[in-house]
Amino acid sequence: MSETEKMKTAVNKLFVESGEKERLLQVLRLRLADSGWNDGLDAHCRETIRNRNLDDVSMEDLIKEVQEHGKSTVNESIKKDLLEQIKKFLDDNLE
Repeated sequence: MSETEKMKTAVNKLFVESGEKERLLQVLRLRLADSGWNDGLDAHCRETIRNRNLDDVSMEDLIKEVQEHGKSTVNESIKKDLLEQIKKFLDDNLE
């Protein structure tokens, strides 16, 4: 295992064991719901299904399309806030 892989594993372990990962996921869920992102993604899913011939498309294709849309529509302020919280956690917990 490379040093980079060891560091990634150690950081991930720290996030999980400290409870920070779950806390950040909860913050993300709340911020997405408050911003209307969930409703927008739900509407996009329904529209995608309505506009596609489901006999010619796989579930994997639908998931990929919806994932790409979901990722691209997350509000930049939410991304920035979570990134700042992650950086602060790392600064506070790593040498």
